[in-house]
Amino acid sequence: MYCENFLKTFISQINRKLCFEILLWGLFAIFAFFCFRYQYRLLNYIEWGDESETIVTAKMMSAGMRLYSEIFNHHGPLTFLPGLITECFGNFGVAGHRVAIVILQICAVISIFFSPILRSRYQRIASVVFCFVVILVYLPDVFGHMYKYQTIVGIFLVIVLSQYTIPSIYLNQGLKPLQLIVGNFLISCLPFFAITYLPITVLLFFASFRTRYLKWVCYGIAGGLATNLLFLAIFGSYSGFFAYHFYLNLKILPYYSGVQGIGQLLVNVVKVLTSDLTHFLSFLIVAWVSFLLAKKEECLPWRTMLIVAGLISLLVRGGGFHGMPYLYAILPFVVFNISALEIKDFSSKLVLVGILILCIIKVSLVLPGEKDAIRSRSVPKSTDFSNFVKYFTSPEDRIIAYSFSNYEYIASQRLPASGYFFYLPWQEKYNENPKFGQVINACQQIKENRPKIMLIDKWKVWDVFPWESYAGCIQDVIDKEYTQIPQRPYYVRKDLLRDDSFRGFTEENARLISMLPSAQLSQANTISLRMNPEVWRENKTNELKSIDILFGTYARKNLGTAYLVLKKNNGEDVRIKFTLQNLVDNAYRHFDIPESTYVSGVIEYDTGGGISVWELHDDQNDVLTCMRYNFSDGSKGITLGCPW
Repeated sequence: MYCENFLKTFISQINRKLCFEILLWGLFAIFAFFCFRYQYRLLNYIEWGDESETIVTAKMMSAGMRLYSEIFNHHGPLTFLPGLITECFGNFGVAGHRVAIVILQICAVISIFFSPILRSRYQRIASVVFCFVVILVYLPDVFGHMYKYQTIVGIFLVIVLSQYTIPSIYLNQGLKPLQLIVGNFLISCLPFFAITYLPITVLLFFASFRTRYLKWVCYGIAGGLATNLLFLAIFGSYSGFFAYHFYLNLKILPYYSGVQGIGQLLVNVVKVLTSDLTHFLSFLIVAWVSFLLAKKEECLPWRTMLIVAGLISLLVRGGGFHGMPYLYAILPFVVFNISALEIKDFSSKLVLVGILILCIIKVSLVLPGEKDAIRSRSVPKSTDFSNFVKYFTSPEDRIIAYSFSNYEYIASQRLPASGYFFYLPWQEKYNENPKFGQVINACQQIKENRPKIMLIDKWKVWDVFPWESYAGCIQDVIDKEYTQIPQRPYYVRKDLLRDDSFRGFTEENARLISMLPSAQLSQANTISLRMNPEVWRENKTNELKSIDILFGTYARKNLGTAYLVLKKNNGEDVRIKFTLQNLVDNAYRHFDIPESTYVSGVIEYDTGGGISVWELHDDQNDVLTCMRYNFSDGSKGITLGCPW
């Protein structure tokens, strides 16, 4: 009887434990699914010029240009390796380049899961859940999901601290060769993102170093240095690296951003750590973990002090995206605290399940407004300028987008016409006294490449440095060779334009403009194409060879066919039959036409109707149809005020 009762109790306990394990890992699988879905949505969350700068540089390198000698950038070379690898698989935009960041984030979380300081699978699950929530939900507020060097540095620090530095102090033994090699490899990579990471590189190296692991440490450091130096030799320039990354950052930029002494840098750190609750709590976590680590050291806890000093060095440039690596680096410290928790009894395991359920709810985006908050800040698929560029240029043409409009290159799918693909005061200042024979002359390159289109927004940098103070040479080129499109900072090469290429209503001739659909096409109603008479003029060199008309279909498929009827100046009609079903709502439809001079045009009903063309109406009752024109001499035109 006793044996029977014992057996029942034993089986009951096994079933209870098995059910809990199935529940826990099932919830964790659900959590992982929603995390990947959240990651997918973040691929198109927020566009920012610094990230676009990194992507454009990678695209130029992929096209065969050398970093620093042919491409200007003052960030470290390793920043562009993920983008260069990405471009090997295709021509990708922002979302495609963020995939590399997603992979690195997953590697960081895996390194936390297998961190030697964690002692049970429950601690590992709790740590991964916490880190994923922070990375996905909160770090995007400081651009922690973007392809930027700060993000990569933060991820590297997570791996180094969780797998190498903290275990080397807390455990002081049992480090495996792979941990030693990878840890030192990543540490040696940090200065190749930015020279500002040189302090934390040195501090982490000595905080982690143990003489008994000298061989593996040397392998890691040598591997990291060799990889970065080889990458720079193949895709960049050593002299350009020293000129733009060291000299410009250390000597030129401080003239514009201001020189700060050690005292002011420490003040910056204090301001950041006390600026909000998140940073203040992070400081308390670091202080507590430092206290626990210090107890593991003999006599003076100098290793712990070096780690803290390294973290402080990450904040000398302030918070926000500059301080993002610090927020990443805090994650292993939180994990260290989780390692102190005993998750053995059933009640503590239930608490873990409850936390996991709450985190699932958070990353599932089911709470009101969360999904819309991400959608509302999506990266635009196109811009007004990119549509203009795609209409006016071919894919092989190169453009300029100044002063700092880097996303326009990505949206337009065009490469820059100069190695100075953005233009700011310190670049002009550097060119006054270039170093190591490295100079990129934007004026000369623009004159030689003669881009068809340029965007010049004439940014007054930081509301201090006006365009005229740093771009006089560029402005001279614009004045001599380019014409500005009315009401836009777009410039077209003069030889590509005629006086009548762009027709529409401007502020000078109309104060109120509305874009409205025409009456719908039907058997009883044709649609007149209303264009400025100067476009239909008798001039052999300006014959039309094709036109694009902006149609509205009212978000439906309209069946049947219609005719585009154009009348030549000799009275002859050209009739082109087209299918209504293939029209795209609020999009241009292209028509190739016999090269000739035309005097009027209409859309006629054949077997179907229900469509309209978009028109501009001004307050003087004048109407123009939204159309684009392609002339026989290679020039183009559009009804100004309509979409490109």
